[in-house]
Amino acid sequence: MRLHTHRLSGLLLALVATALMVTSCSAPDEGVADDSARVPAPEAGAIPVTLQQVYAPAVVEKAPQRIAALGVGDADTLLALGVMPTTIAPFADPDQSKAPWNAELIGDSQPVVLSNTSAALGNEIPKALATSPDLITAVGADPTRDQFDLLSKTAPTILRPAQYKPWQVPWTAQTIQIGTAIGQPDLARRKVGETESFLAGIRAKNPQFAGKTAVVVTASPTGGVSVYGPEDGRAQTVAGYGLTFPTALRDAITSGFYGELPAESLDRLDAADVVVAVDWEGSNDKLRSNPAFTRLEVARSGRVAYLSQEVGSAMSVPTLLTIPWVAGEAVGPLAEAAGSR
Repeated sequence: MRLHTHRLSGLLLALVATALMVTSCSAPDEGVADDSARVPAPEAGAIPVTLQQVYAPAVVEKAPQRIAALGVGDADTLLALGVMPTTIAPFADPDQSKAPWNAELIGDSQPVVLSNTSAALGNEIPKALATSPDLITAVGADPTRDQFDLLSKTAPTILRPAQYKPWQVPWTAQTIQIGTAIGQPDLARRKVGETESFLAGIRAKNPQFAGKTAVVVTASPTGGVSVYGPEDGRAQTVAGYGLTFPTALRDAITSGFYGELPAESLDRLDAADVVVAVDWEGSNDKLRSNPAFTRLEVARSGRVAYLSQEVGSAMSVPTLLTIPWVAGEAVGPLAEAAGSR
């Protein structure tokens, strides 16, 4: 999955402003979240709190009762911290509120699905505001300043810390930012520590990862591959297992967090100890049948781990929930590939 930003046109901004005014008296056709939205009581002394972030600080003056997750992956973090958000921005299947890693926590609740916050955030804002949130999280999104100002008129809006670029916030920082905003900073830090210990356990059980490099790719229709850079969630995921991004491929990352290798440059993938191929609409089958790829040393020696589209999508947004689920699906194939070196 590739995440792209979208800027509101003047017309759309006007429409959203209108939605703000009518939210209190009517609901849009999409419906609103049910009454199962919940937020645990804040930790002692955790609220009020001021969060530093892009654009302007967010001040949370009172404990929130209804939280809208506008950012991709934000709902996972909220769920892991005991919150049932009013909205969810899915990233595996844009039309589903549940995925294998969060279905149990969502249960019978029905948060409003914001299906396209990564590419058309402005279209999803009225749906989120219609759920009457008193706190909005957009850490896993890239709102414009105008969008942020608009959202902030309704409720404190939590964005990414200023030192991180859009779509490149480490899961640890995302968890702490959201946990602090909802009044659960200690719980958030504890969850981060538990997840880091889980990853340390994977590294300890798989010594073949130590000192090895890995690159995550998706085959492109032109016969080349998209390469995901070290700041991308997919690369962050394998880095958690102890595999590092190949230095020789850093210049291939030309578009923020990814780049392209054309068919004639596929031999550059031999610089990696392991190639992780994540599927996208049958791309792995095309890669397996691509002679330019199959004759590479990395392919001939069995050092390619092929992962499903669902796993690849979950890897793209590491969270407290996706990290353990992905590990159950991906560590085995990666360990086999790394052991072939």
